[in-house]
Amino acid sequence: MNVVSFKKTNVFLVVLLSNLTLGLYIPYWFIARKKAFNEWNQNQINFTALNALFIVYLFLLFYNLLGFAFLTDYGKSIFDSIDLILTSFGLGIMYFSVFRAKEVIEDGVGEEFNFWLLLFFHIWYLQYKINRLDFHREQTPLEVSR
Repeated sequence: MNVVSFKKTNVFLVVLLSNLTLGLYIPYWFIARKKAFNEWNQNQINFTALNALFIVYLFLLFYNLLGFAFLTDYGKSIFDSIDLILTSFGLGIMYFSVFRAKEVIEDGVGEEFNFWLLLFFHIWYLQYKINRLDFHREQTPLEVSR
């Protein structure tokens, strides 16, 4: 029997960390659960892209907090354009990963997800579902650890 440990985390904490870190916590959320997702289903989620996204978001966080002190107006406008492009790219990676994670969980335990809630609340809704799922049932091979 294949046993996978998904970390239970308070959803309010996930929302708070996502907002306080200006989105940096979102790729970290996936990276912290990499082992559980990979044990369940290999190659469903592209963790290389998520690692790159984490590094890019870390740079953008530094720029957004301190960039005004180092750049001229022209430099700020160029970095703002780059920021917009990278953020859009990051949203694509995030939504791809969210829907792949949904597939992994649906295939594993047969739990249905609401498309619209997943679209609007991404990792927050995934964490909510992970917290609520009963992975200790006989017919499911997943086990959640606290």
